Amino acid sequence: MLYFPCYNKFMTKTEKSFTDHFTDFSKKNISDFILYNSGIECCEASYSYGPKRRDYHFIHFVKEGKGLLEIDNEKIEVHKNQLFIVPANMVSTYTADKHNPWEYAWIGFLGIESENFVQTLIQNSKLGYVLDCTDAKIYENRINDITELTQNNQASFFKINSIMYDIFGTLLNEYPTAHDTHKPSVSFQAKRYMELHYYDDIQISDIANTICVNANYLSTIFRKEIGITPKIYLTNLKIHKAKKILCETDDPISLVANSVGFSNALSFSKFFKKEVGTSPSEFRKVNKSHG
Repeated sequence: MLYFPCYNKFMTKTEKSFTDHFTDFSKKNISDFILYNSGIECCEASYSYGPKRRDYHFIHFVKEGKGLLEIDNEKIEVHKNQLFIVPANMVSTYTADKHNPWEYAWIGFLGIESENFVQTLIQNSKLGYVLDCTDAKIYENRINDITELTQNNQASFFKINSIMYDIFGTLLNEYPTAHDTHKPSVSFQAKRYMELHYYDDIQISDIANTICVNANYLSTIFRKEIGITPKIYLTNLKIHKAKKILCETDDPISLVANSVGFSNALSFSKFFKKEVGTSPSEFRKVNKSHG
């Protein structure tokens, strides 16, 4: 998409953007931290976006002008050299001022670590979802670098995500105290532990002991915040990993079993068939790519 610089604040809305189509969305959710999209926009007077709910977090850096953010039953005015954060699954609307419409750059992201990062920034804000930044132009320049990498391939994937990490590192330099003292939620710690140890024969009690909480408390708070129990989350994770190995390798079933935390192929096969409805061998035969 072509981008024309904003010479007049009342001109027609223009945009330059990039969305990562290289990585499957399901894989984004289990990555540590990954870009979803980014862009630069010069809005016409009173241009409004929303109300919408999205599956990923995003941050807008306001370079010029001002506008209004509506989120969580609040209306907050945002102006030059401020940023506003919208966490995943929160409904928001943002509207450019009718006399001095804003110009902003944005970045959308998700992943296991992203919730921790977002909460770190929000807890450091007096306005909840809005923070001051030293110079929004710095962030716009880095986001522009992302939009220049127009190819959705592996090389661009690594370059783009390195720029994203640089952006977030710069942000956290502005708020070091909040980053250093913020403690991840119980649910976040549990998810992180499962992601790192799904290939071991772990139990929910192991997870609870590791993060120093009672197993019943862990299950209650996890279900409240994530929507499913830790046991179901771990089951889904093991099945996802097993399917990936079955489809992408010729590893024997015993090795697949060991790779997702089972000591023998028989117990893994029973588990897999119960959850998927077919045996690992049958699943591989139907789903494995040949070529």
